[in-house]
Amino acid sequence: MRFLSFPSKILLLTLALMLILLILVTSLSLQRLSDSFAGQQQLKQLQVEQHFKQYLQLLSSQQHAWFESFAEQVELQRQDGFTHFLQQLATQQESFSLYLKIDALWLFEQAEQPSFANQSFPIELRTLVDDTRLQQRALSRIYCAEHCSNVISVPLADASGQIAVLLASQTLADVVVALGQALQSEIVIVSQDKTGTALLSATASLSKPDLSLFLQSSELASQVASVAGTYSVYRLVLSEQENKRYQLILLEDISEYQRANQRFQWQLVMFASLCFLLFAWLTFWLTRRLSGRLLQVSRALPLLAESKFRLFRETLPVASPMLTDEVDKLSAVSQTLSHQLEKLQDAIQSQTRELENMAMFDLLTGLANRNMLQFQLKKRIAALSGGGFWLGLLFLDLDQFKRVNDIKGHEHGDQLLIEAAHRLRAALTKTDLICRFGGDEFVVVTEVTSPNELEELALRLIDVFSVPMQLEQEEYGLNVSIGISCTRNPRLKTDDLVRQADLAMYQAKARGGNVVHFYSQQMFDAFQNRLALEADLKLALLHQQFDLHLQPQIRFADRKLIGLEALLRWQSPSRGMVPPDEFISVLEYAQLMIPVGYWVIEKSYQLLTELQQQGFSELTIAINLSTAQLNDPALPALLDRLNQRYPQAAGYLEFELTESLLANNIPATIASMQLLKARGFRLAIDDFGTGYSSLSYLRQMPVDIIKIDKSFVFGMLDNQADFDIITSTIAMVRKLGLEVVAEGVETQAQAKTLTQHACDIGQGYLFSKPIPAKDIVQRLQDGLDQDGQWR
Repeated sequence: MRFLSFPSKILLLTLALMLILLILVTSLSLQRLSDSFAGQQQLKQLQVEQHFKQYLQLLSSQQHAWFESFAEQVELQRQDGFTHFLQQLATQQESFSLYLKIDALWLFEQAEQPSFANQSFPIELRTLVDDTRLQQRALSRIYCAEHCSNVISVPLADASGQIAVLLASQTLADVVVALGQALQSEIVIVSQDKTGTALLSATASLSKPDLSLFLQSSELASQVASVAGTYSVYRLVLSEQENKRYQLILLEDISEYQRANQRFQWQLVMFASLCFLLFAWLTFWLTRRLSGRLLQVSRALPLLAESKFRLFRETLPVASPMLTDEVDKLSAVSQTLSHQLEKLQDAIQSQTRELENMAMFDLLTGLANRNMLQFQLKKRIAALSGGGFWLGLLFLDLDQFKRVNDIKGHEHGDQLLIEAAHRLRAALTKTDLICRFGGDEFVVVTEVTSPNELEELALRLIDVFSVPMQLEQEEYGLNVSIGISCTRNPRLKTDDLVRQADLAMYQAKARGGNVVHFYSQQMFDAFQNRLALEADLKLALLHQQFDLHLQPQIRFADRKLIGLEALLRWQSPSRGMVPPDEFISVLEYAQLMIPVGYWVIEKSYQLLTELQQQGFSELTIAINLSTAQLNDPALPALLDRLNQRYPQAAGYLEFELTESLLANNIPATIASMQLLKARGFRLAIDDFGTGYSSLSYLRQMPVDIIKIDKSFVFGMLDNQADFDIITSTIAMVRKLGLEVVAEGVETQAQAKTLTQHACDIGQGYLFSKPIPAKDIVQRLQDGLDQDGQWR
């Protein structure tokens, strides 16, 4: 079987390319004709300008020769003055007009006015007189008024050398006639200004519409079609006077040329069309069978996309019995491909089902994941009508779950998450969507008739999780905090509904956890305000808007000043003085506490150095240390660097750690505290009595001072429980060999009671309010008497 290649068939089709080549040659020929005509117009324009200049030069030379001959005849060079010349000029005026066709003569001697004039002298020609007298040679120019004339100025000298200028004006009528005859065209002279166009002279009769038509184009050479025919228009500017432009327009009738050109163009187009039809028929005849078989393959290919493999193989064209070509090869390969694709599709379908489960479901709990949540929320929100059922979303977070992961490890945490998923499945219906949102967070999507049903469902889930979870003979009490959002708006975005419930959940956790909280607009506004406050805090850190205030600490026994507590203050340009309880928590949430805290530490070193230089050599400064700072690996290096920079202040710095901080991760906290203690820093436990630290851990901690929270000091004289807590704490701490500081001392009665029960140090408004750092030296000097006691 002989093989006829597909390129061989394509070779036949290249004949069609000859048609394209023919079209291109035809187009180029037409373009060449057009370019040739444009070149002829430019050449014609040059001819018009050259002929006109030649005729003017001839006319000027003729006049010049006549006047010089005339001056010689009247023997001007032998006479003193121009009186005799003027008489002869007046006598010969008519002969000049008859033979030279001079329509105006002027003679200027030294005066500004002409000595001889047969017409009024145009003031525009005054410059021509001055230039002729200055240059001492004949000059000429075109001057137009009612008609256009060529004005020649000739300098004349008498016997004494005085110079007079003779001006003669000769109409351009003969030049126009001669130019039109030479170029076989019609000549028109027109004037143009803002009011319109005026015809001065012409060799042909033109109507005003025709004249306006010829003047529309601003090009020197152009082509205009009018009722009378097609003309080539050539323009020559004669003069511009008093906002008027005078032009010479040459009109060449090219109608016959245009008709011949159009006939030639039509012949080219007809010849090209005939060739096109011939080659098109030849191409169609050669490619009909080939294109039909290719179309048959193209009609079969969509069946592959529809997975109709058997029908695809039946639809493919049958191989040629004698000559095979590329279509037969393509058909055979397609047969093989369809078999392979059929096997591959079966494998893909089985794997797709597995991937869908992985993409839409959580591998640990088997619940839906975020992808499924987004997919289902879009469908359910789109189905809302605005007046029917409510679509509710419950956002659940397991309280204290992180502690389980930290203490028992992630394996125990995963088992608790699986148990939580089982409890949610058991407590909810099959129509409710349960999703593991991430970590220890779950989302429940349900449809209710009123929002009250969502609160009832959330309370039921809280009861479900109130039962401790059993895992390897250990009980884990993990409560849940639940945020709720709901909507009947079909245009609400899915992310907005989730975000609203998430905000509500954080509000529930802020209330202590194990509660339900509904989303509200006020909550969103508070969140926005928090974001704005966070942005302002970043600017405050950047622009150094923070400041330190220091509160004195007084020893009760002898009223000696023994230390200061550094308190962070923020003077915002837009918010004013912002209370610490409003921005400290935001600093920690925005992870700004570390750079701000390090600024406080460095500022305290500087203040200690200044105070020591002023004589306060034994004072200490207490600084509150946050969780992030205590756990920051860069803290020891920073303290070492500051100790080297401020060696005198080293050892007089005290770090205060809140009791709630110590209770989070006691072993790690003790290790960090020992690193600080090894560097010579004093350590204190702040807000003692409000946390959950045990006495056994307290004995292990390398602390020096215990600070009793001010909430107990405020109520110690009115509340027996607060009084008992304070006295027992003082007794316990003193047995451990530690110092006790009471915060919030405001009255003498409180100070007296604390002194009686052996409290070491007091701090509060009774002694002093927090003092700005810039005033601390002066205030301390004013607060101490001659014996060094606090007034």
